[in-house]
Amino acid sequence: MNIANKLTVLRIFLVLPAVLFVLCDFIPHRWFGAFLIFLAASITDCFDGKIARKYNYVTSFGKIMDPLADKMLIISMYICFVGLGISPILPVVLIVLREFSITSVRFLVSEKKSIVISANIFGKLKTLSQIIAISSVMLVQMYIEIFGNDYLAQLNFCANALIWLSCVFSIVSGAIYLYQSKKILFSDR
Repeated sequence: MNIANKLTVLRIFLVLPAVLFVLCDFIPHRWFGAFLIFLAASITDCFDGKIARKYNYVTSFGKIMDPLADKMLIISMYICFVGLGISPILPVVLIVLREFSITSVRFLVSEKKSIVISANIFGKLKTLSQIIAISSVMLVQMYIEIFGNDYLAQLNFCANALIWLSCVFSIVSGAIYLYQSKKILFSDR
């Protein structure tokens, strides 16, 4: 259990407090707290991979658990937003379906070929777009918490547009991942 893997595990443990802050409206300044927790978890995602590569701490555990930790954090936030009625449901459903299907394929490739396909640049862009979309929703909710509903329509439109954009990145990166997986699964290796 190296430092990179510990950061991945920390990200998993930050999911529950983030969800609680988002859902518990009795917590004072809940959106600020949720944003800070989400930001901390997102930062661990940035550093665990860099540390693993820099110090040669790349492990099969990290290759599997890092994307799984990302999915847990991202999916839980999106589902909370839909449950609260602050996010459109269709892009969230598409993102959740993409994440579950890619995770299933990841495990299939790992089991059949003993290969763990690391995240590529498209997967990283997908994750970045999701982090930006979720952060924007949280920032809009913080604004509402502090100032009320003035100019809400424009802010919500921008946040929802970023959710749709992250959905597009999710679908594109998922298609690329499935193509790579198909090549590996049906190769003679």
